[in-house]
Amino acid sequence: MKKLMIVVVCLYTGLLLVSLVFADAGAAKLAAERCSACHSTGRICEKLGNRTAEVWKQTVQRMKGNGAKLSDAEASTVAEYLPTAKPGSKPLCQ
Repeated sequence: MKKLMIVVVCLYTGLLLVSLVFADAGAAKLAAERCSACHSTGRICEKLGNRTAEVWKQTVQRMKGNGAKLSDAEASTVAEYLPTAKPGSKPLCQ
Protein backbone atom coordinates (compact mmCIF):
# COMPACT_ATOMS: atom_id res chain seq x y z
CA MET A 1 0.00 0.00 0.00
CA LYS A 2 2.83 2.36 0.88
CA LYS A 3 4.55 1.66 -2.45
CA LEU A 4 1.35 2.33 -4.33
CA MET A 5 0.97 5.68 -2.60
CA ILE A 6 4.56 6.63 -3.48
CA VAL A 7 3.97 5.68 -7.12
CA VAL A 8 0.77 7.74 -7.24
CA VAL A 9 2.51 10.77 -5.73
CA CYS A 10 5.41 10.46 -8.19
CA LEU A 11 3.07 10.17 -11.17
CA TYR A 12 1.01 13.13 -10.01
CA THR A 13 4.13 15.25 -9.50
CA GLY A 14 5.41 14.31 -12.95
CA LEU A 15 2.12 15.21 -14.60
CA LEU A 16 2.02 18.51 -12.75
CA LEU A 17 5.53 19.42 -13.90
CA VAL A 18 4.73 18.50 -17.51
CA SER A 19 1.59 20.62 -17.44
CA LEU A 20 3.56 23.59 -16.11
CA VAL A 21 6.11 23.27 -18.92
CA PHE A 22 3.37 23.15 -21.56
CA ALA A 23 1.52 26.08 -19.97
CA ASP A 24 4.71 28.16 -20.08
CA ALA A 25 5.31 27.19 -23.72
CA GLY A 26 1.73 28.18 -24.56
CA ALA A 27 2.15 31.55 -22.86
CA ALA A 28 5.41 32.17 -24.73
CA LYS A 29 3.78 31.30 -28.05
CA LEU A 30 0.79 33.52 -27.27
CA ALA A 31 3.07 36.44 -26.40
CA ALA A 32 5.12 35.92 -29.57
CA GLU A 33 2.03 35.78 -31.79
CA ARG A 34 0.15 38.71 -30.30
CA CYS A 35 3.09 41.06 -29.72
CA SER A 36 4.65 40.52 -33.14
CA ALA A 37 1.38 41.53 -34.80
CA CYS A 38 2.31 45.16 -34.13
CA HIS A 39 6.08 45.25 -33.59
CA SER A 40 9.26 43.22 -33.44
CA THR A 41 9.54 40.89 -30.47
CA GLY A 42 13.14 42.10 -30.15
CA ARG A 43 11.66 45.10 -28.41
CA ILE A 44 10.27 42.78 -25.72
CA CYS A 45 13.23 40.42 -25.57
CA GLU A 46 15.68 43.19 -24.70
CA LYS A 47 13.59 43.93 -21.59
CA LEU A 48 13.20 40.35 -20.32
CA GLY A 49 14.73 40.00 -16.87
CA ASN A 50 14.74 43.77 -16.33
CA ARG A 51 11.12 44.52 -15.47
CA THR A 52 8.92 43.73 -12.52
CA ALA A 53 5.66 41.82 -12.78
CA GLU A 54 3.74 45.03 -12.13
CA VAL A 55 5.52 46.87 -14.96
CA TRP A 56 4.81 44.00 -17.38
CA LYS A 57 1.16 43.98 -16.30
CA GLN A 58 0.91 47.72 -16.99
CA THR A 59 2.67 47.29 -20.34
CA VAL A 60 0.32 44.51 -21.45
CA GLN A 61 -2.72 46.55 -20.42
CA ARG A 62 -1.37 49.58 -22.30
CA MET A 63 -0.80 47.48 -25.43
CA LYS A 64 -4.31 46.06 -25.11
CA GLY A 65 -5.61 49.63 -24.90
CA ASN A 66 -3.62 50.42 -28.04
CA GLY A 67 -5.45 47.67 -29.91
CA ALA A 68 -3.53 44.45 -29.16
CA LYS A 69 -5.86 41.54 -29.88
CA LEU A 70 -5.89 39.95 -26.42
CA SER A 71 -8.81 38.77 -24.32
CA ASP A 72 -8.64 39.56 -20.61
CA ALA A 73 -7.56 35.97 -19.92
CA GLU A 74 -4.86 36.10 -22.62
CA ALA A 75 -3.59 39.45 -21.33
CA SER A 76 -3.34 37.96 -17.86
CA THR A 77 -1.48 34.91 -19.19
CA VAL A 78 1.03 37.05 -21.09
CA ALA A 79 1.48 39.44 -18.14
CA GLU A 80 2.19 36.50 -15.82
CA TYR A 81 4.61 34.89 -18.29
CA LEU A 82 6.79 37.89 -19.18
CA PRO A 83 8.35 38.51 -15.73
CA THR A 84 9.39 34.85 -15.54
CA ALA A 85 10.84 34.65 -19.06
CA LYS A 86 14.61 34.56 -19.40
CA PRO A 87 16.45 36.66 -21.98
CA GLY A 88 16.56 34.72 -25.25
CA SER A 89 13.48 32.65 -24.37
CA LYS A 90 11.95 30.81 -27.31
CA PRO A 91 9.68 31.13 -29.20
CA LEU A 92 9.41 34.76 -28.12
CA CYS A 93 13.03 35.68 -28.88
CA GLN A 94 13.77 33.70 -32.03
